[in-house]
Amino acid sequence: MLSSRRSSKRTIELEFTWTHIKSMNYFTRIVFLSVFLFSIGSSQSFARETHTLPINPDLIGSGWKMLRFDGIPPSEFIGTKDGILEIRSHKSSSVLYTAVADDPIEASTLTWSWHVVEGLPATNLKKAGGDDRVLAIHVVFAEDGMMSRFKGMFSPFARGRVLTYVWGGHMTDEFPHPHLPESAWMIIRQPTDAPMNTWIDETVDLQADYQRVFGSKMPPVAYIGVSGDADDLGEMCFGMVRNIALN
Repeated sequence: MLSSRRSSKRTIELEFTWTHIKSMNYFTRIVFLSVFLFSIGSSQSFARETHTLPINPDLIGSGWKMLRFDGIPPSEFIGTKDGILEIRSHKSSSVLYTAVADDPIEASTLTWSWHVVEGLPATNLKKAGGDDRVLAIHVVFAEDGMMSRFKGMFSPFARGRVLTYVWGGHMTDEFPHPHLPESAWMIIRQPTDAPMNTWIDETVDLQADYQRVFGSKMPPVAYIGVSGDADDLGEMCFGMVRNIALN
């Protein structure tokens, strides 16, 4: 009964609107329809403004996948019912990643919160083979090209350029990723001596960072990844991430 009433009300509203449109002169109709269509497009745009990634106990069912490295044990990722992603690395390293949507999406900023419970000594993140860090957030962009699409079928990090935001190292800094120097960039947001056992909120301007680092307009975002890395030091670290959202 409720559904039927809503349907009837909607029909009456549409008929009311169309009757008034027909009674308008030509110029007024154009203005009215322009404003009407703009309002619909604006409401849909605002509805898509924030895209929050799902974090729950069923990470696989929510679309998350593991990127492993040859000869290195994977880190452990656990999603909680409170929306927290726990990352534990013990002589291990791997990336948990997910497609942000069915198709890459336009975004301007990325927000998240992270929390380190058990940290690592500062390492030289510019050097491959010694770049351990507690946490990292990876943003993979969708380069427009057949070859990029083809490479992306084998590895998400080959889909396009990558920005990696890091908790680790000696101080805030940015530089080419030691493992992907031609296509990826590391940006240290929190050095090793940042406060532990407390949540730290982050907001990054993806468009500004991409333009500054790669010197071109930012393409849509295809994947977001989260990683822990403690294989070189052979130690253990524990961090958490929540509220990952594209805006």
